Amino acid sequence: MKLGEISHIESGLILSRKRARNELELIEEYKVLSLNNIEVQGDFNEANLERFLSNDCLDDRYFTRSGDILLRLNEPFTSVYINEYQAGVLIPSYFVSIDIMHKEFLPEYVSWYLNTNEVKRKFIRAQSGTQTPNVNQKIIRDLTIPKLSLEEQRNITGLHKLYLKERRLLKQLIEEKDKYYQGISEKIIKEKMGEF
Repeated sequence: MKLGEISHIESGLILSRKRARNELELIEEYKVLSLNNIEVQGDFNEANLERFLSNDCLDDRYFTRSGDILLRLNEPFTSVYINEYQAGVLIPSYFVSIDIMHKEFLPEYVSWYLNTNEVKRKFIRAQSGTQTPNVNQKIIRDLTIPKLSLEEQRNITGLHKLYLKERRLLKQLIEEKDKYYQGISEKIIKEKMGEF
């Protein structure tokens, strides 16, 4: 089935239209998604969410909701499934939000499929625009999503969740090893090099 037949697709907010230019214009402050928050493998990194100072109270449709999918409109066209604890973040215009309405498609499965190399190649071929090439919503709506049984979809998404968890753990291990190495280096400098 086509993605446009099984989902509702909504554009993000053009931030420049609602940005407060000074303290007098400031009405509300929000956490906003940036390109750094979406990792190429389809993981949401909320460590460095930026602040957005708005001159208006923004509509709920511009914020992440649990169960939705975010898709980046330019390369690398990464898709991410939004969990409950990632809800409530402002979505800028270089993303679209996809709400799966069809009961025979799991949002996690659709997000996984959108991150496959096959889909990304289709998006690359369909890019338009001169300064920052984007894929348009018509291409996204016309994308065929393979219909698998719900059990097969659960198996695929289970494997993908394990993959993302392993990547996070490996990243954490690397960070801890870096700290350990830095600590040893500093100790050597203080103990051995301090003599010279």
